[in-house]
Amino acid sequence: MKEDPQDMALNFDPRTAPRNHAELKKLVQAVRGASKADETFWLEWKSDLELNPADRADKSGRAHVARAIIGFANRMPDEASRFVEGFGFLLAGVSHENIGGVKQHDITELVRWIQPYVGEEIRWQPTYVEADGDDGPVAILVITVDPPRWGDPIFCMRKEAPSSSRDKSIPEGAIFIRRPDGTTSRARAVDLDMLGERLVRRAPALDLALTLLRGSVIPVTYPESDISKVMDHLRAEALKPLEKHLAQNHPVLGNMAGLIGETRSPNSYRSEVDRYLEECRATLPEAIDAATAAIVEPIELRLSNQTDTPLLNVQVVLHIYSAVRALESEEGDEMGYEYFARELPELHPYGAGFRLSAPALHSFANLRSVHAGAPIRIDNSGPVIIHLPPVDLRPGQNVDLEPFVLIATEAAVEDVAVEWTATSTNMNGSVSGQLSLPCDEPRSFVNLFAADPTSKRDR
Repeated sequence: MKEDPQDMALNFDPRTAPRNHAELKKLVQAVRGASKADETFWLEWKSDLELNPADRADKSGRAHVARAIIGFANRMPDEASRFVEGFGFLLAGVSHENIGGVKQHDITELVRWIQPYVGEEIRWQPTYVEADGDDGPVAILVITVDPPRWGDPIFCMRKEAPSSSRDKSIPEGAIFIRRPDGTTSRARAVDLDMLGERLVRRAPALDLALTLLRGSVIPVTYPESDISKVMDHLRAEALKPLEKHLAQNHPVLGNMAGLIGETRSPNSYRSEVDRYLEECRATLPEAIDAATAAIVEPIELRLSNQTDTPLLNVQVVLHIYSAVRALESEEGDEMGYEYFARELPELHPYGAGFRLSAPALHSFANLRSVHAGAPIRIDNSGPVIIHLPPVDLRPGQNVDLEPFVLIATEAAVEDVAVEWTATSTNMNGSVSGQLSLPCDEPRSFVNLFAADPTSKRDR
């Protein structure tokens, strides 16, 4: 099946599944900014849904949810796995036209209302997401249906869903299919053939292990006293050439300074130093991150293929919910403080001659070769999400994955839990697990750079 162009119109990345409140809220916002044509193979929405109406005989709301769950569960695994890791999502209370929300019910009650229609074999979970509605905060019902698997039965309505209009009643045994065009409808003969193939087919199970090879989380603190020390040091270094020139107090040398291109007066240079220091303080966090990513020992993970099948384009995705920030590991040639200073804004020293317009050499440090493989992708906007570059593994082979740096944003020394999932382009399904990363003692950025603990490490 070719990629549905409709999935490209929805402002949501379908490569990974939303797993928490923040990510589900992004999905809700994407639906609000979509069009009716953007309902997809993996996503359905409904602006309103009443699951417990005053008319007790009205089961239309529950029947709609059951119909959607069965449709998502009856997809073919290889097609479903192409989007959001195979999951299906039904959102109620939001549409491309409005965010009105739905009445919030106890989850236990909600499951009790829907379970008789879908049975107990389909894996689905309901939750509510608070979103900014058109008239204030509202609750959005999100039904998540787990990815279909080879060997799954043919799912159908386990109980009749009557309707006041006889022709709209859904009989027991009705089978629904989710279509690539974003609709759900009754199964046809060809659909039953495919579901029969799914029932009897057993695909090889993806079996991978992910372990920590080396590295730890580095809690980096930013005491104001240390920031002040750094700023004082930068000021002293910036003013040294001027002070040396003034200390010589020699009129001939002063003229020579002008001849070699120094046109700034001592006062104008001091003003320039003040502006330089303001820029340094503003860019201090970025400079600290860049230097830390280059000098500390990165985290390296080892992926093991525990199957007898060669695995192609295996991608590992990490989700970290602790207060950390991920950085791409960089090669650093300088010692710790030297690298840190290199990342700060530049100052043209007093008496250094004409200022050249050529860019600094280190501005090219992050350029990648056009022949380089896929880069690591890091998202620090919410829970940390790290897409490690895909790798190929022969049967029984171990591969060390792209290293990265984790900085704790709080002075915590507890281990950091990581949830991971992995998929392969030549094997259906996914595998997931958890691992724990050790956390070092908190260190001020100044002490970290001064110690330069990894200057001799082998990358």
